[in-house]
Amino acid sequence: MHPKLRAMAFSGWLPASILAVIAAIVLDAYGTPVSETAIFGLYVAFGIAVPGMLWLRLLRGRPAHIAEDLTLGLVLGYCAEIATYVAARAVGAPLLVLLWPISTLLLFVSLPALRRHWRGSGIRAPLAWSWSIAAILGYLLVYSAGTVFASHHLTGTDTPYVDMPYQLALIGELKNHVLPRYPYVANVPLAYHWFFYAEAAATSWVTGIEPVTLLYRLSGLPMFVAFVVLTASAARRLTDLWWTGPVAVAVALFGTVGSPYQWAHSPAFDAQTLWATWISPTNLFGLAVLAAIVVALFELLQTDVGGTGATVSRRFWLVIGLLFAVAVGAKASILPILIVGLLAVVAGFAIGRRRLNWHAAVALALAAAVLVAGALLLYRGETAGAVIGFEAVSAFPVLSLVGAPEAHGIRSMVMPMAGLLVALLVWTFLWAGAYGLLARRDVLRSDPRILLLLGLCAGGLGVVTLLAYPGTNQIYYLRGAAGAFGLIVAAGIATVMPKRARYLPLAVCVGVAGMVGALALLAIRAIGPRHAPTYALVGPAGTLPAIILPALALVGVAIAAYVFLRFAAPKWPVLQGAVPLLVIAVVMGFSLPNVAILLASPVDGGQISGPAIPSAGIDSARWLRDHSDANDLVATNVHCRPPIAPSSSCDPRQFWISGYSERRILVEGWAYTARSAGPASPFWNPSLLAANDAAFTSPSAAAEATVRDTYHVRWLFADLTMANADSIAQYADLRHREGNFAVYELRRP
Repeated sequence: MHPKLRAMAFSGWLPASILAVIAAIVLDAYGTPVSETAIFGLYVAFGIAVPGMLWLRLLRGRPAHIAEDLTLGLVLGYCAEIATYVAARAVGAPLLVLLWPISTLLLFVSLPALRRHWRGSGIRAPLAWSWSIAAILGYLLVYSAGTVFASHHLTGTDTPYVDMPYQLALIGELKNHVLPRYPYVANVPLAYHWFFYAEAAATSWVTGIEPVTLLYRLSGLPMFVAFVVLTASAARRLTDLWWTGPVAVAVALFGTVGSPYQWAHSPAFDAQTLWATWISPTNLFGLAVLAAIVVALFELLQTDVGGTGATVSRRFWLVIGLLFAVAVGAKASILPILIVGLLAVVAGFAIGRRRLNWHAAVALALAAAVLVAGALLLYRGETAGAVIGFEAVSAFPVLSLVGAPEAHGIRSMVMPMAGLLVALLVWTFLWAGAYGLLARRDVLRSDPRILLLLGLCAGGLGVVTLLAYPGTNQIYYLRGAAGAFGLIVAAGIATVMPKRARYLPLAVCVGVAGMVGALALLAIRAIGPRHAPTYALVGPAGTLPAIILPALALVGVAIAAYVFLRFAAPKWPVLQGAVPLLVIAVVMGFSLPNVAILLASPVDGGQISGPAIPSAGIDSARWLRDHSDANDLVATNVHCRPPIAPSSSCDPRQFWISGYSERRILVEGWAYTARSAGPASPFWNPSLLAANDAAFTSPSAAAEATVRDTYHVRWLFADLTMANADSIAQYADLRHREGNFAVYELRRP
């Protein structure tokens, strides 16, 4: 191999370059030209990541591994970009967002005292680490193409998941307005975590790339990279072992609970977040931000690990403060579970070492202050309908599928307890590697990084069992902790890894043990009933055994595996010292059947899609965007998604007109607002809705004057299958028509 090529391979640049080329080819195949991908990549690199990396190195005082510095700099760059863009958009000059990266690059090039921050640390990752991370990112690209790219179209008729037009509408809102409102129903302030949409809006302004291309293809890719690389870097910092990085990432991304039931694919909610990454970009952004926070806190808390670690500059607190600030608006679930993690550090040190961990205490106070500020300024005191009680556990599939929420009296407590028992067991099996930390209980008492991770995990599990949100949105607290679960499992596995074992024979044994666990689960699943027992028909006597016995059978398999390995270890040298590791492999193997289904989803038809949005409607909305002012208000007669059945009630999750037009609508849909009681709830202002619809169904001088003069509407966006086109034309001028959709401009008096 040529010396320069060899140097690139060992530095990680070769796998990164190959991955970038493959990504460009895949994106081009799904409608994103290579030129747009290149422009996006250049902006992310030199407009966000590199400037963020330079400031990171300045504030930290030293460089780290280049992959860690670039990805942590990327997240820090997002912080600066969002803050700069909000200010620039507020004064009506969104392109001033470029002032921050340009001034940063000029400063660090021109000032001699800052030039040293361009130089790296010289730390090189092992070749296996670089290629493993590249392979995981390559799979994520394949997964994205097979599940999202294939069902979300950039041209023609689109078939997006129900929430994607909502995401698109918010990008359009942030592209044109600060402070934002809900764009699909007038005059309702946006009480939501909207920082992702501000970032996408800024990128759209700078690059000229359509928001739909950013949402469906591009914006998520660097966030995937940040989450994967930062989680792997955190694992290396935690264990001083490179191989734990890919393990932690694999558990975080692909770990899902095993199910011993034929009638329940997943008996309990878990941190499996892969399928939600594209359809919930705030979740993906939150994962990247929390991974950056974990790495930054590891840097801070490293000084408290047995008195070792380099001193951290006080300026580094600015990095942590910025990350906390962007976290509160990136995903509402981040800071609450982070506060639980920091509380675990403070309490653990107070109990185990009889002293206060000042780093954790200060970070805790800072996180709490930012959370309070975010609750008041971003979320406006809204609780999103959270309810404390058994409703959370009753929503677990193992209970909801049998109709257990219908139980009353004492049974209404017995059934949730049974479901919680099953959940605790399947969680124990999925994250069994974490129990390896029990082999070194001194670490549990003294390492604040472990305490932080345990607190993050406990926070996610606590919320998903105690709080119920509409639409089971409590799951996102658990998904947000996916990286922490991966890290704690990797750390536990590293603890029980035999020190002098030969890796190839041991790897074979671990693989065999995992397959034994998978086959045992499939056998238990095959024995049980194919359909869920119905509580209303068979009562607790029929449902409780069907729920509990298969889970207890998995416990029996785990015990049998331990007993067998303990007796076999003295006879087989390869097993000596490896019994805890192999038992972990057996019980984590219970998840392998579901993991295999997850991994195969890009090629087995696992596309994420919904009802079609006609191309004529999309083109009409874009015409409206191109021929109207950003402050114009639009009325439409499209309020409901296409019904599933003729008798279905109105589903007001209707957002695509505001999404593609980037204009505020008087009333389009009304779901996901604080005033909406649920997906099927009626509009809270029936007189406004009646006045809006009258302009389409019963056009008259008075009806058009009402929407124009009272509600300040300028444009009508009509679905002509539900409108009186001839009558509308008497009071408004037809400006555009395509298919069954028309855009009218109301005549001024």
